[in-house]
Amino acid sequence: MVNIEFYSVATCAECKAFKKHAIPYFKERYGGKVKIKMYDMDDDGTKKPYDQVIKSLKDFDENYYGMSPFVNIKGYMAYLGYRTGDEKQIAKDLEAKLKGKKMSAALSGHRYMYK
Repeated sequence: MVNIEFYSVATCAECKAFKKHAIPYFKERYGGKVKIKMYDMDDDGTKKPYDQVIKSLKDFDENYYGMSPFVNIKGYMAYLGYRTGDEKQIAKDLEAKLKGKKMSAALSGHRYMYK
């Protein structure tokens, strides 16, 4: 089971694009093997799970704290930011990680690994 946590802000254009393109893509690609949980960054209840993720990441730049969209692939990696089409590379990175292979450098500037 792949657990994806999506942290977004209602007025964020990148967040809206992720919802429109990436979420359906992951559901189609992984079917019943993916669980997607969405969090509203404007909701006070989101701070605790968000902070737990941030604390579990290596080299997270605190200057980006609270920025969205933030996509956490629980237990593996997280991505900050999104452009339409990134979902394909995120899926390739996840599949490489699951197979113990090297991930692409394509989104490395937006990717944070778990400690």
